[in-house]
Amino acid sequence: GHMQHDDPNSVLVEPGKTAELTWTFPRSGSLVFACNVPGHSEAGMVGQIRIGN
Repeated sequence: GHMQHDDPNSVLVEPGKTAELTWTFPRSGSLVFACNVPGHSEAGMVGQIRIGN
């Protein structure tokens, strides 16, 4: 199962589906991201983006 979330700064991707999101970063580096829904980051909903120039 899954839950609907209504955070205006989130992107909802249904199970088995894909979505595209474009972010523009001001400089190179790395960014760690995680789901902010309680328990989700602890369950592994985390990742890292490496930003190049």
